[in-house]
Amino acid sequence: MRGIRTAGAGIGLALVTTVGFAQEAGAPAARLGRIQAVDPGAGVVVRAQATDAAKPPSPMPGGLGQPGSLLHQPQPYPNPSVTELRGGPLASGPAASFGSPVPYGAPVAVGPPVVVDPPSVFPGGLIPGGPMACPAPDLDAPLCGGAVGPLGLLTGPNKFQLYADMLLWWVSAAHAPPLVTTSSPQFNGILGSGDTRVLYPDGSVNNTLHTGGRFGGVYWLGCDTRWGLDGNVWFLGRNGTESVFGPGATGVLARPFFNLNQGIPFSELVASPGLATGSVRVNTETTMWGAEANLRRYLASTPCARLDLIAGFRYVGLQEELGITEAFARTPGSPTTIGPPTVLSGSITDRIRTENHFYGAQVGLAGEVRRGRWFAEGRASVALGDVFETVQIGGSQLLQFTTGASAFPGGLLALPGANIGTFRQEQFAVVPEVGVKIGYHLTPHLRLAVGYDFLYLSRALRPGDQIDTGLDVTRIPNFPVAGTVPPLQAVRPAVTLRDAGVFAQGITFSLQYNW
Repeated sequence: MRGIRTAGAGIGLALVTTVGFAQEAGAPAARLGRIQAVDPGAGVVVRAQATDAAKPPSPMPGGLGQPGSLLHQPQPYPNPSVTELRGGPLASGPAASFGSPVPYGAPVAVGPPVVVDPPSVFPGGLIPGGPMACPAPDLDAPLCGGAVGPLGLLTGPNKFQLYADMLLWWVSAAHAPPLVTTSSPQFNGILGSGDTRVLYPDGSVNNTLHTGGRFGGVYWLGCDTRWGLDGNVWFLGRNGTESVFGPGATGVLARPFFNLNQGIPFSELVASPGLATGSVRVNTETTMWGAEANLRRYLASTPCARLDLIAGFRYVGLQEELGITEAFARTPGSPTTIGPPTVLSGSITDRIRTENHFYGAQVGLAGEVRRGRWFAEGRASVALGDVFETVQIGGSQLLQFTTGASAFPGGLLALPGANIGTFRQEQFAVVPEVGVKIGYHLTPHLRLAVGYDFLYLSRALRPGDQIDTGLDVTRIPNFPVAGTVPPLQAVRPAVTLRDAGVFAQGITFSLQYNW
């Protein structure tokens, strides 16, 4: 009986020892038998290493894990080796044992395959086919900021880019014929006579600074930024000049023109010693605005730069106005043989207003270069289309006679039956634009920039070009001419509809927000 108990204890001890050994030896084998799913056609080499072969077993209850015990010693695996799995589909069938030799290059399955979800973003950028997640740029990278997509595209932080620009632009000066002159009394301010000189214009017309704004953005149709929608609207605030002229030291102030009936230079006197005193006010106004909508497509890139193609629609509007107003009062006791004898005072006004609306298709390039937090971007485009041009010409006289006040249609350069009215034409035009900016990223989502822009409209009606100074004096209201002067067969002043190129250029301050 005692022998049976002794034998039972020995068997129990053997079973405990065997189970402990199997548990300790089986854990590494189980871990080594798990693999990750790989692309079978990618030629990936997966190495399984027996990293836990020398790990000591955990102590067993009852003192079986004490020093000197067989279970306390490291238990090496039979024939430890490194198994290499090379390209080709995994073999089906029973799993190969860890200790069995595997022919080099032969397909083998080690344990059940375990599928591991691939990350959507890795240090190099987006993984094609993974969940779409827009990475934020590393602005403090030693060379380039921005994330790099699967094709090496330099991207922004997210899919939306909005910007607001402050514009400080100049519109190119306009042309105008001589409108106000002065001279010694004997020359009556007639061009080409004696000491006559031009008071207005004395150079360029309406060359003024305009403040304005531009608001736009880009919406990328995917985080890879291959396709996007691009657009903006902009405006230059209304601005102009006002110039007022008096008779000065000579006492003569005149408005010159050419008398076509007699074929001689002529003038209308506003002020002259012993005849009348008065002044002339000339005012100009200009405003400009536009918009564009484009489809944007990635063309090429490097890790630090990218280039896009833009194609879409452009609109440009330009509106200008030129007004000339003279006010005069007859000097008491002045000779009645000059001018209407019963006129005491009055004002005469000519006004020319032009509008230009361009509509066209455009194509261009947009690009950006980054270095750390600094960046430079450029944009160049050209639009081809039609410009719809309109000119409105009007004139009026308000005179105070000895018998009362009366109003008349027509001024001096705007005359009834000739050029008063609204006139339109349509012309082919080209609108190129170039812009550059240099800026700095304050945060991954906010950046500032300053730049320069140049925009050109090849054809536009401008007020000064619509003035015809060749007049049929018989059409001028209340303008008696000595002797009998027959009217002209041709209608003058004529509607010229003369167009010219106009450009806007200046400095741009930009604030951009991305998300």
